[in-house]
Amino acid sequence: MTRFSPTSAAGLLCLALVLTGCASRSGAPGPSTGTGPSFGGLFGSGLSPALEAQRVRLREALKGTPVVVDSTGDHRLRVEVPTKHAFDPQRTAVKPALAAVLDQFATGFKPHAATTELLVGAPADDKASGRIVQDRAASVRDYLVGRGVPISRIVGLGRAEGAGLELLVSDRPASK
Repeated sequence: MTRFSPTSAAGLLCLALVLTGCASRSGAPGPSTGTGPSFGGLFGSGLSPALEAQRVRLREALKGTPVVVDSTGDHRLRVEVPTKHAFDPQRTAVKPALAAVLDQFATGFKPHAATTELLVGAPADDKASGRIVQDRAASVRDYLVGRGVPISRIVGLGRAEGAGLELLVSDRPASK
């Protein structure tokens, strides 16, 4: 039997999963959709255990900042950094405030990189062209790659849906 230290993050997550599983067992198997595991019953966010752990860690690390860390309706982890903290107007270079967020993000992403993938959505300025949006997204990609995030797990660059820089992480199997 494998033992987990109750003081380690992995140990706490495993303990929480075991306790949640024991408390929620009804004795009868639920309906199967055939689409893989569903974690909506484990976490209110609807995220998988790995993404939920990242969400909790990022929320704590970024508490008191204007950064939004939440989940989407389609079970992805979403991190949004307001544009004024991410980029200067008409510029594509990563600002120091965004760099600090990306450092925290990379720390949590790297251990789960084999089973997750990332979409980067960059914001536009009032007068920004599509080119500046792509260049901003590429700047974020390059910054994350420089912090050890595998480029193969960054599956898309584009325009953010919201008003700031958007990072969307979803569960995906590693490519073979």
